[in-house]
Amino acid sequence: MIPPFNYRVPTTLQEACGLMWDFREKAKVIAGGTDLVISLRKGSLRPEALMDITRIPELQRVEERDGIVSIGGAVTHSEIASSLLIKEYGRVLSDAASEIGSPQIRSIGTIGGNIVNGSPAADLLPPLIVLEAVGRVVSKEREREVPVGQLFKGPYRTELQPDEILTHIYFKKLPPSTRSAFIRLTRREGMAIARMSVATLLQREGDFMRDVRISVGAVTPAPQRMTEAESLLKDQLFDETRLKMAARKVSEEMISHSGLRPSTSYKAPVVEALVIRALRKAFGNLR
Repeated sequence: MIPPFNYRVPTTLQEACGLMWDFREKAKVIAGGTDLVISLRKGSLRPEALMDITRIPELQRVEERDGIVSIGGAVTHSEIASSLLIKEYGRVLSDAASEIGSPQIRSIGTIGGNIVNGSPAADLLPPLIVLEAVGRVVSKEREREVPVGQLFKGPYRTELQPDEILTHIYFKKLPPSTRSAFIRLTRREGMAIARMSVATLLQREGDFMRDVRISVGAVTPAPQRMTEAESLLKDQLFDETRLKMAARKVSEEMISHSGLRPSTSYKAPVVEALVIRALRKAFGNLR
């Protein structure tokens, strides 16, 4: 049974920030609530107030201005998956959003919730990392911009303060030569949470790979770029031997950040295979 709480529905960002300031750590922001409601039912969260941000118009828009794509924190996965703007300039994100959960989950779950929940298995995190996305974080007293990859302290832990709201996510429009891929592995088809996921971006110039970016989900405590693997591929010919070297470097980086575990013996070769598949797919895909 969910304990009683104060339910607030601000209609402006200023009002929401004021309410969050008043309640501080006693309040939680809710939009889709796909993860939050489960925690409420389990009793692991007992907030005094829930702040529903779905009536704030500016948090529900996908816009492009001056070469920057902006996504409001309350934009749903379905809206991201179907957005022509995101498909054109950040397709790896729309591809990932289209694979989240069920149609019902995608229709109410939001990009802001997917980020601030802090799950290492969140499907949108690897695409946002390779897009070099930045989050706009707002409170009554200040406003700041933080790269998405720097929002996390560890599994289910972010560095957001109790009175702060993640209002928007930004990334630069990708150039026409950009190619991308998102691949996820689950226990079964359908609504399963990803066991592993890989997002890749690269600029293709003939048979060469430029500006390669790789991020892997659910295998490290917090999302991050696999920079050592990227450096093996940048400005190199697309070559299967080099792909395997980079994939091995990803598994080595995974182990260095997560340590050796009983699952490592099967995770390492699987993540290597997924990285190779993603790079092959990206090299042949437009954005």
